[in-house]
Amino acid sequence: MRTAPASLRFVGGRGQNGLMTDRSIVFVHAHPDDETINNGATMARYAAEGAHVTLVTCTRGEQGEVIPPELAHLANPERLGDYRVGELASAMTALGVFDHRFLGDPGFPGRPAPEVRAAGEVVYADSGMAYDHDGGVVPSPNPPLGAFALADPEEPAERLAALLQELRPQVVVTYEPGGGYGHPDHVQAHLVTMRAVELAALRAQDESAGWAVPKVYWTVLPETLARESLRTLRQTLGADYVGPDPEERLPSMVVPDNQVTAAIDATAYTGAKVEALRAHATQVTVSADGSVFALSNHATQPVLGLEFYHLVRGQPGGRTDEKGREIDLFGGTVAG
Repeated sequence: MRTAPASLRFVGGRGQNGLMTDRSIVFVHAHPDDETINNGATMARYAAEGAHVTLVTCTRGEQGEVIPPELAHLANPERLGDYRVGELASAMTALGVFDHRFLGDPGFPGRPAPEVRAAGEVVYADSGMAYDHDGGVVPSPNPPLGAFALADPEEPAERLAALLQELRPQVVVTYEPGGGYGHPDHVQAHLVTMRAVELAALRAQDESAGWAVPKVYWTVLPETLARESLRTLRQTLGADYVGPDPEERLPSMVVPDNQVTAAIDATAYTGAKVEALRAHATQVTVSADGSVFALSNHATQPVLGLEFYHLVRGQPGGRTDEKGREIDLFGGTVAG
């Protein structure tokens, strides 16, 4: 059984490389691999630049589907969850991120979570998912005991708020309200994160321990780029293309171009993102040249080094690109 290395704490203002820093950013995701797919290049860039990058993962992804036949023996929740912890540790090493925490781990700030393993490890269970008759993602009809999506959001939000108070990040990043593509754990992660930000800010009014996060972003994709990328993939792959119709409705993270307020150019770290994607071998298949990847639904997606965000809390600041989008998530903060 592989386990993740012990988390590092943001103590004494030191970032990933041990240098003094006043820049701290927290990413909140539902399962192992979500962080790399959505924000891997951004995480690698800021870690390399010396910011303190923290990843919070809400579940261990134990309901995921195992892709490689040689790993089929892992296809039960207990084995798969433990294995994915190790995959995530390897992915974080590839990205240069050394502060990673599961939302329900012992020692995570806040009150204890309701489910505890025999070894004393607190967990939120991967809720699983199902598909409707149109192929859309819907909640599983048989969610496991302790499913994250069925938890009262207030409880995990209290725990996450305590972490925000501890780290005092300038930036928090999570999903938009649809959870990217509708997975119930993603939607719950969105609700929990937004409530945690609210709770931490409310406490800042009365307690020195509170913290009003200056900027909150949702991960998104500009509609024009998403459709053009899918058209190119379909044309390039021909009969081998598997994925959404570029002309039809796309997942919720695809938004009108004018809702994209930040574009982070981390193309220099695309290689690190590819390495991290390959570390998630149970869930992700990456092409030999690292240009595309696919999940268990076999839908082909491009590996992007340019990642996009929508600012929902705080004010934009700093430099912008030719389309008026921020090019630094820390822009306008004390650290920016």
